[in-house]
This record gives sequence, C-alpha cells and structure tokens, in this order.
Amino acid sequence: MSTTHIRWLNRTAVLMLAVTVLAISLIASGLFDPSPFGQSLWREELPQMTVVPASRQISWMNNDMPSPPFTARLTAAHKSGEADSGYGLILGSEERYLAVAVSPLGYLAIWETATSDSYHLNWQTWPHVNRGTETNEIWLDIDGDQARVRINREWLWEGEIDIQIYGIGILGESFGEETVIDFESVEMFANSSE
Repeated sequence: MSTTHIRWLNRTAVLMLAVTVLAISLIASGLFDPSPFGQSLWREELPQMTVVPASRQISWMNNDMPSPPFTARLTAAHKSGEADSGYGLILGSEERYLAVAVSPLGYLAIWETATSDSYHLNWQTWPHVNRGTETNEIWLDIDGDQARVRINREWLWEGEIDIQIYGIGILGESFGEETVIDFESVEMFANSSE
C-alpha cells in the first residue's frame, strides 16, 4: 500500500471520528428533542386514582384550556393492583373526548368517545411504553383539528380529530380486578399571549 493511500485512510478515519463525536454531543445536548408549543402555563400535581374492578373512571380538572396550538403532558404510573389496566390523558368534554392511554403490560391506545369508543389505535404493544410500576409520560400536541401523540418523548401517532376541547382530565381503567394509578402531574404549554 502506498504512503499516500495510508494518509488518505488516516484522514478519513479522523474525520469520521470527529463527525461521530459531534453527532453524539448534539444528541446528548437535547438539540433534537421535541419541544412543546410555547411556555408552561400551569402544572398541577395529581392524586392517586383507585379504579374499581372492570370499570373506566374519569376525573375532569377545573383548569382553563388555552386556544390551540397547545401541548398537554401527563406523567403517571401504575402503583398496584390489576396489571391488565390502563391510564391516560383525555381532552374534550364529558360527552365527547380524545383519550390516550397506556398499560403497565406495555400496551397503548388512542380513541375518541362520543356514544361509543372509536379507535385511532386499538390496544397494542409498543416498545416505548414503560412496563410495571415505571413512570410513563403521555405528550399530546393539539394544533387545530390535528393531534400529535408522543409516549415517553417518542413519536407515536399523528392525525385528525373531531372534538371540541373544553377540558382536560385523567382516565383510569381496569379490565380485571381493582387497580391503583399514581397520577403524578399534568402540565399545559401554550403561547403566553393566549
């Protein structure tokens, strides 16, 4: 092998190493992380919810809702009881709402409810759902009639929704025995001029 060829290979290796280190540094700095719409408007600590066997329980909050675009972010975890259960974030009204829920078994679902549930994503496994008693973050961006869902900051779904958003709430559901959900907090982001 010629000396010129070896120098070229060495320079290429050094350049590739520099590019790799730069890329890792940018990713670690959070430069490519998603960001919510606007600034934090409010954050509320939430109580635990005990869900009776084979039921769905909804608790609406009394917080003011901003005009779209906005981001709602829920942090929660399964605490104890039935693992075949779900918990999540809802937006809309008592008559019609959009729900995003996860399960301690690694499942998730997105649906709209009016007289019955109409699923955008029926209950299915997804690798970014934390299992057991690990905390999950449900992130919901609303921009007009468009919704974008992230679970633990990983993009999951984007699509059109057909609801008027008057309120925000939390949902717990048991498909078996009693379950306890530790709803930690919900935070709302929007432009502060709203």
